[in-house]
Amino acid sequence: MLFDTALHQPPPEVWALGSLLLCSLFFFLVAPSRSSSFPLINGRKWLEFNPFHARMRFVKDARNMIKAGLEKGSVFRVLSDNGVKTVLAPEYANEIRSHPALSFGGAISREFHAGIPGFEPFQQGSTGDEILHIALKSSILQIVAQLSSKVFLGDKICRNPDWLRITINYTVDTFIAAQYLRLWPRILRPLMANFLSSCRKIRQEVQEARAIITPVLEERRKAKEAEATNGKSAERYFDAIEWMEESAQGRPYDAAVAQLAFSLAAIHTTSDMLTQVLLDLCGQDELIAALRKEIITVNQEEGWKKTSLYKLKLMDSVIKESQRLKPISVATMRRFAEADISLSDGKIIPKGTFIFVANNQMWDPEVYADPTTFDPYRFLKLRETPGHATSAQLVSPSPAHMGFGFGKHACPGRFFAVNEVKIALCHILLKYEFRLTEGCTPTKMKMGVSLNADPFAKIDIRRREEEVEL
Repeated sequence: MLFDTALHQPPPEVWALGSLLLCSLFFFLVAPSRSSSFPLINGRKWLEFNPFHARMRFVKDARNMIKAGLEKGSVFRVLSDNGVKTVLAPEYANEIRSHPALSFGGAISREFHAGIPGFEPFQQGSTGDEILHIALKSSILQIVAQLSSKVFLGDKICRNPDWLRITINYTVDTFIAAQYLRLWPRILRPLMANFLSSCRKIRQEVQEARAIITPVLEERRKAKEAEATNGKSAERYFDAIEWMEESAQGRPYDAAVAQLAFSLAAIHTTSDMLTQVLLDLCGQDELIAALRKEIITVNQEEGWKKTSLYKLKLMDSVIKESQRLKPISVATMRRFAEADISLSDGKIIPKGTFIFVANNQMWDPEVYADPTTFDPYRFLKLRETPGHATSAQLVSPSPAHMGFGFGKHACPGRFFAVNEVKIALCHILLKYEFRLTEGCTPTKMKMGVSLNADPFAKIDIRRREEEVEL
């Protein structure tokens, strides 16, 4: 069924378009893609008249599919949920990292339907003994949403329950809406976005975001004008709203869309990282004790300030190792080729090709000893090796560890995200005891190239008396 379940009875005008749309859909589904010399590893099987089943095989098992493809060659194609894409082996990462004809924004805008209302942020340029049983990821989402919103929007909005709801839900809702739209040929997507309830929902969320942020902006502008009239210095706000206002220098921009774009990039990815780290720490009593000791020592020597976070080197190693074993994606460096690209070994990437680079070096035994084992001290020891003091840090991406991407478009917010996760971990480790709820065995959730921490994992948590106050 092509309409989401919320539309139990599609509007009459949809039925009127039925024959035309179905004919068009059939044409686009069976139409051949541009010829390429690279092998397609998940094409249609016998008696499969459209690529739907091939696409679903990718969605369910992209990681093993990519692994199998790399065994056949360093460049190959896959039929993804959004058409044919070309996968490059990790050794090409340095070569393509800053290629002017490979557009990150072009890839993202095509992947998430930029230009269709509702998807605007994807456009380019934009003490006690009580034990609580909690759903870990949803709890972490609330914490990270409020932490991020405090920096992005200040104290007033970061406690607004409607804003927190929107920033948490919008990311998930846009991914769902994008998935529904990918069932339709690209030329029909702007039309179908008017009928799908999932697309109507995200348009409503964008409007709600504008209704929350616009009055705050107006209030600040009026206050500044009044202060200027009275000859006083205008109050400065230390948040991302103020930063964008100063950067815009009077040019028009959509503040709500900009803030949603920040939330898209920050909240769910950071929550996923923190969730996975906590799951990896469950049952590791000696490691938790060592992390607490490090926090206490650094706090006593340095105090509680930004530079203290850099001194948490074991914590840095633990997070980086957790991210190595479970990155947010099994392939990264999404790009759209705006011209033909010639690789160093003579292979040609045709104009109009979607590409991404496999993350497989993160689990390669030739790169990491015993790569399937969680070694919390792995990067701490590497950091102490001459020549690796910087490269072993969590914020330092490389072809061997692309948890934050790589190249010109490596996650620009990784420094903020790492500090945010470290601050949260300091509070959680010092203030709480925690363990997996009995019977819970966390399972990573796979969907296409995405690899997410178990959203259903539960932990038991109990307050403890912290050794130092943060």
